Amino acid sequence: MVVHSCTTHDGAVMTTHRRVGRRAPLSSLGAAVLALLLLPTLAFGAEWTGLERVTSVGGSRLDSLHQAASAKNVLHLVHARLGPGRADDKVVYQRSGNDGRSWSKERAIFKANARYRKVVPNLAIEARDRLVAVAFRVSGPSGHTLFVRVSRNGGATFGKRMALFATRKRDGIGVPAVAVGNDFIAVAWTNRASGEIKVRTSRNDGQSFKPPRTLGATKVSIDCQDTLTDGLVGMAANDKSLHVAWSDAGRRQCIADDIKVRTSLDRGASWSSARTITERDTFGWPELDARGKTVVATVQTPGGSIIVSRSEKNGRNWREQTFKPPSGHIFSAADVALLPNKKAQVAYVKERLKKGKLISTRLVSRRSPDDGVSWNKPKPVTQEAKLLRMAPNLVNNESRLTVLVQSGQLDGKPRHIHASRLR
Repeated sequence: MVVHSCTTHDGAVMTTHRRVGRRAPLSSLGAAVLALLLLPTLAFGAEWTGLERVTSVGGSRLDSLHQAASAKNVLHLVHARLGPGRADDKVVYQRSGNDGRSWSKERAIFKANARYRKVVPNLAIEARDRLVAVAFRVSGPSGHTLFVRVSRNGGATFGKRMALFATRKRDGIGVPAVAVGNDFIAVAWTNRASGEIKVRTSRNDGQSFKPPRTLGATKVSIDCQDTLTDGLVGMAANDKSLHVAWSDAGRRQCIADDIKVRTSLDRGASWSSARTITERDTFGWPELDARGKTVVATVQTPGGSIIVSRSEKNGRNWREQTFKPPSGHIFSAADVALLPNKKAQVAYVKERLKKGKLISTRLVSRRSPDDGVSWNKPKPVTQEAKLLRMAPNLVNNESRLTVLVQSGQLDGKPRHIHASRLR
């Protein structure tokens, strides 16, 4: 999942919840919605704990719904620290063994160098058992490269970085997504020069990856004033199944006409034809989760609603419903988690507007008792705050939920990452 903003290879700001140019929502902030101006005395929703700080030093960039994962009672977080010097950019990793109450110190798994001078925000991480896979993009005099680093011991150490795709074309590489299933790892991205949706898979715990497969193509632009193509891929894996979704449009535009998905039931060896998750206009960047044959996807509309689409047959057909905001409000995009015993949860930001201006925001969540067929009324995670920016990362840790958010300001300067746990 998304309502994110990220910096592209040439320094432009990419927004999917807050598009630049035409058809953008009313409360455009230039960045997507979920960072908070939090005070220590701020009260929180009774079902969730108060936010506990993750980062010891401000300045992290939490730009994506793909930056947190969990497995074997451990939470994993990866985020970028940027500048100001030419060699200051880093990709850092942290983990928690107590649902986010406390976290390890930041450990750099990439540092900028003469060849790769810049980390491009919007990273991806996923975990299963003892495997943890991190995908990230860098740029510099050598062009643009998508790397993956894999830990095979629960994040204690990481193997050497491996380049999955590289290009010298100025378009660069699209936002990556990563998934870890039963005996496989998959990384997907967009080749921005061609608009092709690519995926590479590994069957040996990330020691090597098979050649890239092309699953489709898109003409969606991440900037309404430019032609920077990006399918904004989303992924989910469960056992042998792998689902790759992307934002699709038949002509160059910054609104997706539909969301496409292709499914592999054999760890990426073969793929279904492209199917449609939704045919409604959206900002794209689908968020997916899978359990058994059930797959649930969320995506945000230009009017500030959330589409929740569900398949109970491994992505073969989809039924959607819409979370519509009350009058005077809009919703951010949502992150989704499928839980044991046919439960599900989503988290998103509810924004209150007055005459087109943002008045206040609140992080909320909704539960489903039946795998996303129906949803209970929304419950607050936080009380109203002056500004929630960016998107929440909703992480299911052995059926215990943790949500990660980030504090910040309207000018986009990041602050701290915080975590809240469902009681």
